[in-house]
Amino acid sequence: MWSTAVEQTLYLGLVLSRLVGEGSAVKVFCRPGQGASLPCLYDYEDQTNIEQLTMRWTSPHKQLLCHYIKHRNYQNCSTGYTMNYRPGSIKLTIQQVQTRDLGTHVCSVGKPHESFDFSIDLAMMAESVTSAPAGGGKQADHTWSLAVLALTCLLLCM
Repeated sequence: MWSTAVEQTLYLGLVLSRLVGEGSAVKVFCRPGQGASLPCLYDYEDQTNIEQLTMRWTSPHKQLLCHYIKHRNYQNCSTGYTMNYRPGSIKLTIQQVQTRDLGTHVCSVGKPHESFDFSIDLAMMAESVTSAPAGGGKQADHTWSLAVLALTCLLLCM
């Protein structure tokens, strides 16, 4: 299902934030000048195909970055940004992160009579985290730590 440990970690973070509730933010780390992808998962299309669906990504400065209207097959993004839609997910890709991109981005997904806002914090990666440890042990430990935390939260919420 996931191709990398990073995607697994992002997914677990998204699950945890959904458990905590709306308004919680997931953090994505990046470096200025490099690309970054901000995930946004929603469950409107889990059971049925929804024709009238709108999606928007806004910047930390409340500027519209991308807009998608499914039933009109309309998509428009500002220069330097792209959006990838598939049922249940709308991902914003920033081609070259600038300092103005750092901060809280909001993904808004709406269908008739219902909408959902999801926050993603884009933060600068610390210099001390520039390389993976030999053997990848720390990455695996981090992934397992998040998995254990997610399962603990699930058990506590039941």
